[in-house]
Amino acid sequence: MEQLKAGDPAAVGPYRITARLGAGGMGQVYLGESRSGRRVAVKVVRPEIASDPGFRARFRREVEAAKTVGGFWTATVVDADPEAETPWVASDYIPAPDLAERVRVSGPLTEDAVWRLGAGMAEALHSVHRAGLVHRDLKPANVLLTENGPRLIDFGIAKALNGATALTRTGVAIGTAGFMSPEQAQGGSVGTASDVFSLGAVLCFAVTGRLPFGEGSAAQLLYRVVHETPSLEHVPEGLRAVLASCLEKRAERRPSAEEVLSALSGGGAVTVAPSPTAADAGPRTPVAPPAPLPAPVPVPVPVAPPEPAPAVPAVVARSAAGPVEVRYTMGHMRVAFTAVLAGLVPLGAAVFSFVDHPVPAALAGIVALVVFSLGGLAMARGDAACVRVTGDGLHFLREGDEWSATWAELGRVTVSATRWGLMQEFVVVGELAPAATKNVVWERFRPAGTGPGPRAAVTTVRFRNAELARAEIGRLHEALLLRAGRRYAYDAGLLAVIRGR
Repeated sequence: MEQLKAGDPAAVGPYRITARLGAGGMGQVYLGESRSGRRVAVKVVRPEIASDPGFRARFRREVEAAKTVGGFWTATVVDADPEAETPWVASDYIPAPDLAERVRVSGPLTEDAVWRLGAGMAEALHSVHRAGLVHRDLKPANVLLTENGPRLIDFGIAKALNGATALTRTGVAIGTAGFMSPEQAQGGSVGTASDVFSLGAVLCFAVTGRLPFGEGSAAQLLYRVVHETPSLEHVPEGLRAVLASCLEKRAERRPSAEEVLSALSGGGAVTVAPSPTAADAGPRTPVAPPAPLPAPVPVPVPVAPPEPAPAVPAVVARSAAGPVEVRYTMGHMRVAFTAVLAGLVPLGAAVFSFVDHPVPAALAGIVALVVFSLGGLAMARGDAACVRVTGDGLHFLREGDEWSATWAELGRVTVSATRWGLMQEFVVVGELAPAATKNVVWERFRPAGTGPGPRAAVTTVRFRNAELARAEIGRLHEALLLRAGRRYAYDAGLLAVIRGR
């Protein structure tokens, strides 16, 4: 917070201006007070933006959309005047340090705190996106850390999704270098996936104190965002896969905010330690600049198409840290079903011949009981058929035959869901990479179809209980997301089943 300077307004709309709070992508932010004493953050739009043709109509639509944003983790937009000579928007004032200040003064947050911070910010973005908005300037300075959790502020350059054109000319980037998405850095079309990229960069900064694309000028940072891989070696292993999926270069490969929330949820609010008044904790490590750019950035330089690769998982779950097994499989069901059919024959003979031939009927009944017991044992055995996911690789066990492959040997793992009457069926396939030398000889450990095809293990998992199916396949899904990474692919029906839809 700063003192007012010469040229600052004494009032904006009905609000008396008492201090400066900072500057954003669209203009200056002031601390204002209503006549009743309620404090608000008032953003005043820069004249050059306000003079853009069609700006006021777009601004009016965005303000109305921003007022509908709810949730626990956002600062509510309370007032605005798109028709004023200098347009402005006011939101709740939250007296709390921002994430940038917290990291500068006290260092990076703990991993547990960042899990909770990320869940809160993902939920905030979900609310923003559900209202038809894209924030477009998610950065540490726009994340306030309160005693009750994080708050996302500054919808000043948010873009309405439904029919609104860009707030700026094509090819001109608006946002903060180092936290922009590649498409935003190049001045391209920006959607909700851009906010998810920025969220990944913010969480990386929160847990390491460093930007994922290093330090430097705006031109250097934007160049790296578009062309270079983010540096995540200092990110804790449990968070690394989540942030890597958020920081994908291609927007369509990133998870949605709701999916990130599903992956990170499970903690409470972020508790903020009192902020000391010390200066910066120490000098930052210098980063060697990239080669000089031929023109000022943002430059709409075409990015070479990436090599084809399996889709990156949309959700990365935290709960699958250890080995995960799904045991209740088709092998159990087939043996049990066969036993039931076989037991019906002596049971029928015992029932219909009991009066005339009691001794043979009793023997037939004993045989039926034994056969039914064998079926029950088949259902109860946990090692007859299972899929096991570990840190080393994928393991299948089916009726006494085993198949295992390390993650380095696997090229692709797929899980698909199918409904068969009352039963929910999942087909799990582990395909070996072309370079793998493992000799897979058992025919049932090959995918369906003709031709050589990739060598693979295939097993089918069936459940009669919907709740059990959701719980078990959810565990398997989380473990594969965490362990298999980009090798793991699944269809939309799988997520629908896990979520109970």
